[in-house]
Amino acid sequence: MDTENAAEAVELPQAVADAPVPEPEPTGHAGVDAALDRLRELADRPTGAHPELYDDVHRRLQDVLAEIDQRGG
Repeated sequence: MDTENAAEAVELPQAVADAPVPEPEPTGHAGVDAALDRLRELADRPTGAHPELYDDVHRRLQDVLAEIDQRGG
């Protein structure tokens, strides 16, 4: 079963599905804040599209960490 189908197979209780998505707090680092801003899109996407969004946020955060490592801190 691929990720997209697995995500669609999960049924959330209505209270969880209707819960507001918390706003990410600014970190002060432009690259991190830009990645976390994507999380605001969760409320407007079907649950089956969430893994793709989370993967993109994860990739962006990895890129920021790699950039910091290359600069030496």
